Amino acid sequence: MRLAILGTGLMGTSIGLRLKREGQPGAFELVGYDKYYEVAQTALRARAIDRVASTAREAVEGADLVIIAVPVLAIRVLLEEIAPAVRADAVITDTGSTKAEVLRWAAEYFPTHEGFVGGHPMAGKTEAGPRAADADLFVDARWVIVPAVHSSDNAIEQVTALAESMGAKPMIMDAAEHDAYVAAISHMPQLAATALFSMVRASEAWPELSMLAAGGFKDMTRLSATDAAMAFDIAVTNREHATHWLDRYIAALRELRDRVADIEGDQELFKLIAENEYEYTAYRNGKVGREESSGTPSLSPMSFQEMLTGGWVSDKLDEITKGSEERVRENEQRRRDRRDI
Repeated sequence: MRLAILGTGLMGTSIGLRLKREGQPGAFELVGYDKYYEVAQTALRARAIDRVASTAREAVEGADLVIIAVPVLAIRVLLEEIAPAVRADAVITDTGSTKAEVLRWAAEYFPTHEGFVGGHPMAGKTEAGPRAADADLFVDARWVIVPAVHSSDNAIEQVTALAESMGAKPMIMDAAEHDAYVAAISHMPQLAATALFSMVRASEAWPELSMLAAGGFKDMTRLSATDAAMAFDIAVTNREHATHWLDRYIAALRELRDRVADIEGDQELFKLIAENEYEYTAYRNGKVGREESSGTPSLSPMSFQEMLTGGWVSDKLDEITKGSEERVRENEQRRRDRRDI
């Protein structure tokens, strides 16, 4: 059996390392190709692949399974290049972060092929290249599987088996649904990090700010270090969904800005912060997906948090109310004093 990995960066090399570690010795040959020859050689030295092909067409000749692990826009180039060389019964998949465009390209270059199945492992690092690869990169991650119109059951089963062999959890989705969802929980964080870092970096006080910046700023802007080619390709192949979530984020920031500026709205500001803390903590502790209704009325996040914390929420709100009332009285007094001058 022959497997081909086109793109031996972080994703491709991680897949190769896992396949070599978990597979039976001698059960298959793993051929790698990368646009940058030295990158492929690094994957070879890491024993993620058995040999390096000089072209993508050479890599896929005779391959039973082809895995395309390159930035999204490069997928189109490779699909066009390998189309004449891929076996009619070969299974082809990819690891691209957007899927609608990829499936459109697959339909263009493989109009009757039944072996193409889109894929997107929801895992990665900001570091790029084969040296950052890890055989356990995909363990417990969701691996989204996006069948094409002509995908055969056999092809879907093989891509599902590939995901499971990586230690991942397969999840079948429609391309449009996938792109809408990942725009919110994958692409939006990277875009938000880029905006935050760009904003602060543009300040004339950046030399001083950079010395003061600690864990919070670094955590919030970590995704600014995402490989530039990958981040760009994601943005331009998912513009509609990305701009939708950017608009919603801008609206949320405006609402938060108004609440922070409202001197008489401290209670509502605190409730917003506390409810988000509660919901985020629940999410980090494993509250994901939809919950079945038991028919019993559920407590609101705030009342549930209050029950868990022994009433400190009410105490804090009372404190905020008193503080707000005092600040309002002080502002009224200052306005009267100005009118008297």
